Amino acid sequence: MGIRASLIQAERVDWASLRCGCGKTGAHIPETFAALVEATTPQEVAEASLEGHVYIQSLLFEVAVPVSSMVVAALNEPLWEDVRSRLLDDLGACVGGESHWTEVEAGAVEIEIDCQIAAREGLWTLYQEYATGRALLARLVLDVVDNDRERFEYFDANLKGRIQKRAKRHGPTGW
Repeated sequence: MGIRASLIQAERVDWASLRCGCGKTGAHIPETFAALVEATTPQEVAEASLEGHVYIQSLLFEVAVPVSSMVVAALNEPLWEDVRSRLLDDLGACVGGESHWTEVEAGAVEIEIDCQIAAREGLWTLYQEYATGRALLARLVLDVVDNDRERFEYFDANLKGRIQKRAKRHGPTGW
């Protein structure tokens, strides 16, 4: 595999200074993320899970913010389809979650807002994901992160119709 911008983005972060859901620092997150984006089997995807580190259920930890930026970068890279879906699901958890109580106590009361800001950096990438078959996951993220409601509603109405027509011709695509 060639150079991945998402892994270069990971190098910019002082992971050892960030709190992780597993109770350790975030120092292991870049390695886990690299394993995820390089995964080619369901077992590799499961072994490189970000759940339990970035979030537990819908509760977020400090590492979620830089991970959100890495996910947006990774969505522009060649990925196995299952990995792409997993990343969109993880991003949805980050932008739609809320700070874990331990994070609130540590002063990080709105981690999801910072995740939304990070995801917004890849707004057009998310719209492309919506348009190309990962409709439901991308739509859920966009519904949270796109502050331009008029734009979201316009794209949503147009893409839903196109995706439904495509589904009738080719089978389901995520709806």
